[in-house]
Amino acid sequence: MSKKIFLRTFGCQMNDRDSEFVMGLLLEKGYLKAESPEEADVVLFNTCSVRKHAEDRAISNMGAFLKKKRRHLKIYGIIGCSAQALKKGLFERLPDLDLICGTGEIAKLPELIVKAFQEKIIAVGNINRPLPELKSTYRQGKKSTHVSIMRGCDNFCSYCVVPYVRGRERSRKAEDITSEIKDLVRRGIKDIMLLGQNVNSYKDKTCNFVELLKLVNDVKGIEKITFFTSHPKDATVKLFEAIRDLDKVRKHLHLPLQSGSNRILKLMNRGYTREKYLDLVTRAKHIIPGLFLGTDMIVGFPSESDKDFNDTLDLVKKVRFDGAYIFKYSPRAGTGAAGMKDEVSEDTKKRRHRTLLDLQREISKRKKHEKADRCHASHSLSR
Repeated sequence: MSKKIFLRTFGCQMNDRDSEFVMGLLLEKGYLKAESPEEADVVLFNTCSVRKHAEDRAISNMGAFLKKKRRHLKIYGIIGCSAQALKKGLFERLPDLDLICGTGEIAKLPELIVKAFQEKIIAVGNINRPLPELKSTYRQGKKSTHVSIMRGCDNFCSYCVVPYVRGRERSRKAEDITSEIKDLVRRGIKDIMLLGQNVNSYKDKTCNFVELLKLVNDVKGIEKITFFTSHPKDATVKLFEAIRDLDKVRKHLHLPLQSGSNRILKLMNRGYTREKYLDLVTRAKHIIPGLFLGTDMIVGFPSESDKDFNDTLDLVKKVRFDGAYIFKYSPRAGTGAAGMKDEVSEDTKKRRHRTLLDLQREISKRKKHEKADRCHASHSLSR
């Protein structure tokens, strides 16, 4: 009788894609997909360690399951970024855990699970190992899906753990990406999101990200293309022109700001200034009519003063983002900022988070009303 797998995903789109990859491998080995952990023989959590809250939530949820663990023929495992970051420390926090598998080892999960039925397993080796993604055919969505174009990151922003848990930048071959997308089209998928920690720095021989966008845009059957995420220091006018000119590419750009303070941006090792960022988004809005501009921001970074925070508020008012993900800073072990004194109180972080969130919500609301008014006026003129 085939064993059943339950896989829960925490975190970003990259984790969603990794979970699809893992589920595909296991289904190809004869496992069945379980709809609940209670009916599963193997329970896996694919985890995120970028934010402490997400990591703690995954570990807490797994701990709750382990309290009612049945020892016979039941495996519980944590895979992904938190497994890579915490390693055997997870066994100390969760003594009844059976399996720990890092980001570079997930292609080995079928054989690791077999071994885990006999003994505790930890696999957190080479995080720079490429994944054989074309070999996994499972997709959660029927009409839309994610396609990974690269993995890892070379930016080493001082708050970010990604280079330490996902490795250095590795771009996939352009021909492999387009081949995968053509296969997805044959299966009825018409809407894709290209994924990378920093898609702007994609490079395969002489093919850069803008050229890759053109190749993907030429694939017959694809109707919508978007990508996530871009780094401001690598964003170019050529990218903005490609978004404007390529008919299948959505007029959507996610360009993480993180802070509007030059002092904090330097401490974060972001590689740009507030002036450079403002110039970029001004150019993007001018080049791409109807652009939807999204961003990420962090409040409460070590030593962030009221002036630094006010600089962020000021820049948000100038840029007027359509949407934003706003986070409270939390230290991540091994990062450059981990050694900085975290002197911003939790109450201050909460207050700044609420203030920035309220401001962005008001801006988003006004922009939606402005868009609706323009559409109404355009419709009236066309009648």
